[in-house]
Amino acid sequence: MTILLTSNHYTVKLMAVDELFGWLASILTTLIFAPQLVKAFKTKMTNDISMLMLILAVLGNLSWLIHALLTNNWPLIVCAFLIIIMSIVLIAYKYNNEKSRVVSK
Repeated sequence: MTILLTSNHYTVKLMAVDELFGWLASILTTLIFAPQLVKAFKTKMTNDISMLMLILAVLGNLSWLIHALLTNNWPLIVCAFLIIIMSIVLIAYKYNNEKSRVVSK
């Protein structure tokens, strides 16, 4: 459903309600990873982060990204892409962090 606001001189087409909620859900879902990234980089601690969870997040969001590309769903494309990037960053950081802990022991 698209809402139109009309006056004598112009018509403003507002974002469709379903698209608005799509963007809202994408923003909030993407923000799920932000606190974990910040905490991991601040504390330099990653042992409590599950590598399996991160790998599943990449695979699941890769599937969502493919689906979103096929259906031209921009909110989901942005969300899935950003979560994949953040998950890969956390995977790399966790791997390097844990590798350096083993070497230093």
